[in-house]
Amino acid sequence: LEGEGVAKSNVKEPTPKADLPAAESLPKGATIQELTIEPAEVVLASPIAYAQVLVSAKLSTGDVVDVTRLAKLQLSDMAAITLHGVATPLKNGNTTLTVSLGGKSASAPVKVSGQETDFKADYVRDVTPVLSKAGCNAGTCHGAKDGKNGFKLSLRGYDPIYDVRAFTDELASRRVNVASADDSMMLLKATAGAPHTGGQVIPPGGKYYRIIHNWIANGAKLDLKSAKVKSISLSPMNPVVQQIGSRQQFRVVATYADGSTRDVTAEAVVESGNTDVADHDARGLLTTLRRGEAPVLARYEGAYAATTLTAMGDRTGFVWEKPENWGRLDRLVAAKWERMKIKPSELCTDTEFIRRVYLDLTGLPPSADAVKKFIADERDTREKRNELIDKLIGSEEFIDHWANKWADLLQVNRKFLGTEGSKAFRAWIRNEIKENTPYDEFARKILTAKGSNKANPPASYYKILRKPDETMENTTHLWLATRFNCNKCHDHPFERWTQDQYYEMAAFFAQVGLKRDPASGKSTVGGTAVEGKKPLYEEVYDKPDGEVTHQRTGAVAPPEFPYSAKFEPKADATRREKLAAWITSSDNQYFARSYVNRIWGYLFGIGIIEPLDDIRAGNPPTNPELLDWLTANFVVHDFDVRHIIRTICQSRTYQLSINTNKWNVDDTRNYSHAIPRRLPAEVLFDAIYFATGAQSKIPGVPAGTRAAALPDSGVKLADGFLGNLGRPPRESACECERSGDLQLGPVMALITGPTVDNAISDKNNAIAKLVENEKDDRKLIDELFLRILNRHASNKEVESSLKLLASIEPEHKALLAEQAAHAEKLKPDIEAREKVRQADIAKAQKAVEDYEKSIAARETEEEKKRQTAIAAAEKAVKDHETSEETRFNEWLKRGDGKSTWITVEAKELKSKIGATLTKEKDGVIFVSGKNGKDTFTISAETTLKNLTGLRLEALTDKRLPKNGPGRAPNDGNFVLTELELMWAPKDKPGEQKKLKLEAAKADFSQGGYPVASAIDGKLADSNNGWAVAPQLGKPHQASFEIKDAPKHDGPILLTFVMKQEFSGNNWQLGKFRWSITNAKKPLNFGLPKNINDLLVLETRDDKQTKVLRDYYRAQDSRLKGLQTALNNARKPRPVDPKLKELQDIVASASKPLPEDPQLAVYKRAVELSTRQLANKRLYGAQDIAWALINNPAFLFNH
Repeated sequence: LEGEGVAKSNVKEPTPKADLPAAESLPKGATIQELTIEPAEVVLASPIAYAQVLVSAKLSTGDVVDVTRLAKLQLSDMAAITLHGVATPLKNGNTTLTVSLGGKSASAPVKVSGQETDFKADYVRDVTPVLSKAGCNAGTCHGAKDGKNGFKLSLRGYDPIYDVRAFTDELASRRVNVASADDSMMLLKATAGAPHTGGQVIPPGGKYYRIIHNWIANGAKLDLKSAKVKSISLSPMNPVVQQIGSRQQFRVVATYADGSTRDVTAEAVVESGNTDVADHDARGLLTTLRRGEAPVLARYEGAYAATTLTAMGDRTGFVWEKPENWGRLDRLVAAKWERMKIKPSELCTDTEFIRRVYLDLTGLPPSADAVKKFIADERDTREKRNELIDKLIGSEEFIDHWANKWADLLQVNRKFLGTEGSKAFRAWIRNEIKENTPYDEFARKILTAKGSNKANPPASYYKILRKPDETMENTTHLWLATRFNCNKCHDHPFERWTQDQYYEMAAFFAQVGLKRDPASGKSTVGGTAVEGKKPLYEEVYDKPDGEVTHQRTGAVAPPEFPYSAKFEPKADATRREKLAAWITSSDNQYFARSYVNRIWGYLFGIGIIEPLDDIRAGNPPTNPELLDWLTANFVVHDFDVRHIIRTICQSRTYQLSINTNKWNVDDTRNYSHAIPRRLPAEVLFDAIYFATGAQSKIPGVPAGTRAAALPDSGVKLADGFLGNLGRPPRESACECERSGDLQLGPVMALITGPTVDNAISDKNNAIAKLVENEKDDRKLIDELFLRILNRHASNKEVESSLKLLASIEPEHKALLAEQAAHAEKLKPDIEAREKVRQADIAKAQKAVEDYEKSIAARETEEEKKRQTAIAAAEKAVKDHETSEETRFNEWLKRGDGKSTWITVEAKELKSKIGATLTKEKDGVIFVSGKNGKDTFTISAETTLKNLTGLRLEALTDKRLPKNGPGRAPNDGNFVLTELELMWAPKDKPGEQKKLKLEAAKADFSQGGYPVASAIDGKLADSNNGWAVAPQLGKPHQASFEIKDAPKHDGPILLTFVMKQEFSGNNWQLGKFRWSITNAKKPLNFGLPKNINDLLVLETRDDKQTKVLRDYYRAQDSRLKGLQTALNNARKPRPVDPKLKELQDIVASASKPLPEDPQLAVYKRAVELSTRQLANKRLYGAQDIAWALINNPAFLFNH
């Protein structure tokens, strides 16, 4: 067998633990009625041809089983056949295959030809399949992205030109030696004749060896006209294996582009999609392991075929009883039950139904009144249930719930859209659900959206998905439930999608453009170190150009569809419009099918295809006929989503109970009973607040807002309730983002988190009102059950709850007794420990006292020295203050050498962009209005001679951001990029000349923005000019010296040119004042204006004199030094280190004994219990509510 190129079986043998037969056998007691052979005629037309023969037996039970390995297989010397049914040619001629088993026999003609012709192996048809079967071009070997050990092949042989060149051109053609094929590295490595990391993958001398050898010996050529595989067929289709442990052989036949066919079972890969039910080997032989269904996928040279194998198992005693059906849907589901020998559960009760349908359709449980009214309705079950379904579909609660599902899939997330954009997109989605927009129209609106996402929110789709490849991957996943991401770098390894199709589909989005919407203003979204911020709103438009380049070929990929579907695009349709028409076509095999599967999955907890968004050959539907019918029904009703929801909910299948029976307890995929589903995060949150009648308080939205109505995923609860319970982050369209697990984190969020606690303990909730208004404890309990579990309480539940209500007072007494008993038990130990503690304190205090006595003389002397130093420092301060009056009066007469500055009174103020510059008192200029890159021009007149400098004061003001002094929106900064000073004679204003500025200095300059760069002649938009962060919200000043003063006797005109070109765009100076001086260089900042003004007065009142004296004292550095010395002298002396150590021991010993942990627990419990005693019924009702909410009956939809 191995010599013929068929790999050794690796089938998983049944284990004794599974109670499976060690060898194959017919079902016990069954007899064979008929044997059949497939193929009906065996044709072996070349030296390498073979045929996988399938022998099937029809049993007395009506079942058909594979007996290929049990039957006796006989052939003449024209051909041979293995125990597994593989027929191979020996010589030309005709013969007959005869099979026999159980007293029955069958035969099939065998035709052998082409054995004496000169066979020449073809690379595409013969060699590539061998390499694929051997794994040489697999992703784990030479088909990897970077190849293996210096040798690379295309993945699974999708590029034969590349592969043949790799074999024949590289390494001086050592890989293929056409002169001596046996010496080719291609064969030596594969057979382990030369060192090979992968070991031996092809047996020497076998058929696969001979094929490769033949190709090399005939020149290792590539025939580009060689017919490629067009399709493959897999048989048998949908086989049923009755016994667990029995096996089923599959047969794969390839059809080529030239119409020829070939058995390729040995080279094909046939795999089980559910290895818990059935395992597979390399021959296409599957072994059943337990009852269930296993998808079977066959793939060969880029072609795929699929079917489903059913492992029936022991159904002894099963008798099919046709269940009641309410329509075509129920009949299609029942047909599968009959085939699988499943007995469905009974219809669910009215209380089960009303809770289920409310939660599924509205995301909220029914009210207690709605439950009571529905139960009391004595009309026909179907009539009243159908009426309720019609009432709920289209309700406001329905709209919020289903809009939330689409907000997940469309990634409504402030991370991409900002809060404003998210809110608008969510509102648009909600309105589409409200209007019941047909599904195809809804999709087209999104896919063809253009304009600003502010005015046209569906355009947000392209603001979220910004690149052609990302948009294409998301679009095919979302609208077609296909996954194109795996064929970006190579053909899809397990599906029919090719690498070419990836780029051809991406090309449909290559001409989508985005530009800033002016409505964004200064608002932006996102921004990282890698990717810059985006405008809050952007306009989506179709560009006249833009292409996608194929990664492998480097060529421009034209927009092409991966499969055909009938549609009629507009004559002048854009690429997106054509794509949208193709996707939403009623003829598109994936569009409607994928969404009805989603809806089914939302309502049943499991899809007909699962995962819901993963349609592929290897993941077939559990009930193809059902999915086909639902799809057709959806299309016929013009993609009416509400119609398909109504159709499903009004079926008997949807309304089955969760209670199982012997014949469906193991069924999880055929809808024979309802499956309990943990409530989604938002539904659970809303159900808790609805059931308790509390008002939700979610940060950032109005009180009472449902979790299902939140505008985007950025709205979060402080305790992380929604995230912990699996709300999706909305960063992809994958259904896998939402989690329905109930693990430790979610459990703790429920049991101990504030979400449940706040709802239950809300003083104004429905529980508190029930306790107040309903005096009958039994009725109170029943109402709690109706509100929370949506059913009446049973007698047993009422009795248990009554005990809970009555338990608070006796439990409180018992708690007090336990606390007292525990305290009494601890008393001897506490007394003993306290005695030790007091002894330790006395010992430590004695040590302190003894040490203090030993250092008393030294401490007295040191303290005397300290007092002497204090007295000396106090005298120095007093002496200095005594002579202050004389020095102050001298200062008033002569000043202190500070530069004298004269305030500039502006005559003309200009802004390049139209900002408003306003003159205020004392020469101050305030800026308002437009903010941006700007140039201020300030003109003034002066008669001051010998100008030496100018001073700029940047002033604060509460009218500015963060008090200024700049106008930067977030912090009040500014950037003065460049300063220029011009002068001209007053009578000749047109003769302006520039004055050179130098020696710039400031009281503070921001890092990277030194004041000197404001006069360097550069206009760079960053790291240039004067700025003052982080010292914001305070005034600053800068001075600039004039190198050469203007030479003119009369008055002159000065023009201050302030250029502000920072890239931040809003960094203007907000409030400032200019001054000039003719003081001697080097200049200083001079005295403050108010001090200068007071100094020039001949007479001053007491208040003015005090201002001057306070300023003088504040500038007196000698006084400051003396005061510092006095403060230092007065500081207490450091404590002796050893004394400090002994004192610390006293403090540690004096600490109270730590409280016993259990006693602390008792104290807290008593405090809580004492509060509960004040309102025993309320706290008892809250305890009942807490227990019910944390019960699976509440947490799950059943």
